[in-house]
Amino acid sequence: MRKTAVFIFLTVSFLSLFANGDGFSLYLKKNYKEAYNAFNEQFISSNGDPLYAYNLGVTSTALGQKGSAVYFYIQALQRAPELPEAKNNLKILAGEMNITIPQVLFEPVHSIDYLLMIFIVSIYVFAIFVSILCFKNDWRIKTALLPVFLIMTVSAAMYFMNYEEENKINWAVAVSGDSLRSGPDSSLTEIGKIREGEIINIVSSSGSWYKVKSFQDNVEGWIELKSIRAVMRGHI
Repeated sequence: MRKTAVFIFLTVSFLSLFANGDGFSLYLKKNYKEAYNAFNEQFISSNGDPLYAYNLGVTSTALGQKGSAVYFYIQALQRAPELPEAKNNLKILAGEMNITIPQVLFEPVHSIDYLLMIFIVSIYVFAIFVSILCFKNDWRIKTALLPVFLIMTVSAAMYFMNYEEENKINWAVAVSGDSLRSGPDSSLTEIGKIREGEIINIVSSSGSWYKVKSFQDNVEGWIELKSIRAVMRGHI
């Protein structure tokens, strides 16, 4: 079923390349810069469509902009996690650049969580039992209420814990290598470096400067916004 879905997606994607702009033809002519501009315009107007994100990843690689390619492949997987080309290309790039991609970025944020579904179902069952109890005082119903209440409470707690954990980290990709500073100013002391394509966590910001922490070596410092791009977490 997954292979069929991927095949359909790629077929539609291939046809849409000709229908929606010149990016593909420009790429075939090796006019990579203009192809990038065409795909980027479509990427923005489509609010991060995975097709254009993937095309931008391929085109960025052709331009030698491997950091941008890493970013766009991650963006493609946020909306289309079953797109094997994006996943394979990202793994190849990560190996070539010696960078580590956290597993969470190979997957989207789920808009429907199984814990949330369990919580909703348990509320529904609990409400039914309480309604029945109002008309029929049966000890078996009272006994059944306790495990249902426990399931409802535990699933709610686990859901909100997972939700906070998943959303409290702001991921970004270093689209170019740059120095880490001790503060939000280029004249301050250099305390480390971020390599192109490296995955970082955004801690805080000040103007056009961002305090970040490297996922790979845990080094923390300030970097200019022009060197990084924040990952837009997708939903399925």
